[in-house]
Amino acid sequence: MEAKDALKIPFEATKKVIRVTKALFAPKATEIWWDKGIKRELHYRGKHIINAELCIGCSMCARACPVNCIDMVPTGVKKPRAVPKVRANECIFCGLCEDACPTKPEKAIKLTDHYSMILEDVTWDKLTEYTFEPENLDEALEKAKKMEELLEKKKQEALKKKQQAQQAKAKAEAGKEKPLAEKKPQQEGKPQKETKGEE
Repeated sequence: MEAKDALKIPFEATKKVIRVTKALFAPKATEIWWDKGIKRELHYRGKHIINAELCIGCSMCARACPVNCIDMVPTGVKKPRAVPKVRANECIFCGLCEDACPTKPEKAIKLTDHYSMILEDVTWDKLTEYTFEPENLDEALEKAKKMEELLEKKKQEALKKKQQAQQAKAKAEAGKEKPLAEKKPQQEGKPQKETKGEE
């Protein structure tokens, strides 16, 4: 071994020691992020949020989905007739469901910047059960049922008023016809004047 090569060995070893020492005091390359509130990129597409109160049950999101991972679940009320449920294990997070949603100014279904979707003891069954569902579905359905009851009550009241108005109108018309019917016999009962004929 030449003297030149022998001098390289301690030099390389010193470089490695310096690099490791710097790494010890340098900021961490990775860290526990879910409690840090890290801001995502502007166009990042993460966990879905579905607002049942805004949803009109049009199924446009399910039609727009390129992988058919959105199921429309019937609600039993007129509006919304159904709400979307997204199968997370099949979703490709393309955002087309949000683009297709017609509700304005806020979308009933949208992708957020939340990407905390952790499953423990993962099995295929657990993955298939992992879905994004409306967070306020029970409240929205209760509100929709109350609204339907109120509309039905108003409809019945309006119908009742209409019937009463028709009955009053028919009664008034019958009251007008009665005096005319009474006057007619009196006119018929009057003695007619005899006219003398030419002899």
